[in-house]
Amino acid sequence: MARFAVASRWRLLAVELVFALLVAATAVWFVQQAWVPEIEKAIQQMPTTGEIRGGRLAWPSEAVLLQEGPFMRIDVRPGGFTEMGVVESADLVLAFGPNDLQVGSSLGLGLLTLPYPTGWILSFSKTELEPWWGAYSHMVLAGFGLLVILALLCAWSAMGWVYMVPVKIFSVNQVSWAGAKKIAIAAQMPSVLVMIAVIVLYGLKQINLVGLLAVWGVHLVLPWVYLMFSPILAPKPPKPKTKAKKTKAKRRTEDNPFDESSESSGNPFGSD
Repeated sequence: MARFAVASRWRLLAVELVFALLVAATAVWFVQQAWVPEIEKAIQQMPTTGEIRGGRLAWPSEAVLLQEGPFMRIDVRPGGFTEMGVVESADLVLAFGPNDLQVGSSLGLGLLTLPYPTGWILSFSKTELEPWWGAYSHMVLAGFGLLVILALLCAWSAMGWVYMVPVKIFSVNQVSWAGAKKIAIAAQMPSVLVMIAVIVLYGLKQINLVGLLAVWGVHLVLPWVYLMFSPILAPKPPKPKTKAKKTKAKRRTEDNPFDESSESSGNPFGSD
């Protein structure tokens, strides 16, 4: 870890990309086996006609959809929800009302309300969504994986700016500012492996959402172990090589007996 202080930026970026790809692959796997089946089952229950137009859900009045699994609950109520409100019984709850989408969770932290766009017409029926999802679901998952990679690279870089200050302090000026940032970014990689393992355990139902969030909080603290000790063990950056200056020997004209410009040359062949 300490050697990243003198490593090239491209080498560090390559390491970041490897870890980001691992996280993205794990996240796509989780979505594929936890959320995609519930989405496909919900599409099968949709009416043949329906859309979101002018900021409102245009569905048959008698149509109601409820699809719930261990990780996701999809609830569509074009007539609105009852006085009890949205039931938050899954880790991720998507509740489509007459005017907005409400996102919640079994953690009970409240609902995030997202109004429908007023200027768009969105297809929201089995006739339209079933062929579209069948044709583009893989592209959606690939786009999700790419988004995860970009988000991680930006997050690691942002945290690198924050962590580089304590790295510089712990190194007692042994590491440059550029080297301190490289160590700060590299120190976050080992904790990524912890999150990958936890996401897999969560997808296999070995831990719940609370356990996932608890480990996520712990993985933010793990880099500090490397931040404290890596600067001390970091090699000093190589000193730039300085080229020896070549000095030209000055010719003393007074010592040259054949130089006519010298008055004291004593050249017997010189012209008067």
